[in-house]
Amino acid sequence: MSKRAATQARCPLCGSKDVSEPQGDEKYCRDCWEKKIAVEEVVVREFTLKRYIRAHSAEKYLLYHSTLKRPCGQLLVVDDGYDLFLTLVLYPNFQWDEVAYHLEGDPDHRSFSEMLIDVIAADVIEPWGGGKWHLEVFRATAADPEDYSGAL
Repeated sequence: MSKRAATQARCPLCGSKDVSEPQGDEKYCRDCWEKKIAVEEVVVREFTLKRYIRAHSAEKYLLYHSTLKRPCGQLLVVDDGYDLFLTLVLYPNFQWDEVAYHLEGDPDHRSFSEMLIDVIAADVIEPWGGGKWHLEVFRATAADPEDYSGAL
């Protein structure tokens, strides 16, 4: 084994040679992988999707982050009977491209917008029955995309 291969086989967080996670793309030892997943779960819990409108085969959700009082996005879901069609609008009042968390030595960083997909999958797609889904993502440019009248 070359010196370079031995270096690549080490966990970037703790330096252990026993990399086994994630399956198929082994980069981390089991303990560090569990630590990384736990940190991501904390970050994901900072987002909340609140259903704003509900219809027979469609819903609109407002997206909140714990650091903001106003919504930082909205999600429209339409079920055509076969697939789910999701339209996500990200508002400019949140730093979507920022790294969501930092672990010393971690080569893989995920942004808040990437972490949001986990929230949508768990809180919307799975309750709608999973299956095939299509997601379009747009970024709003207006400072205040919609007036919510404080009724929420």
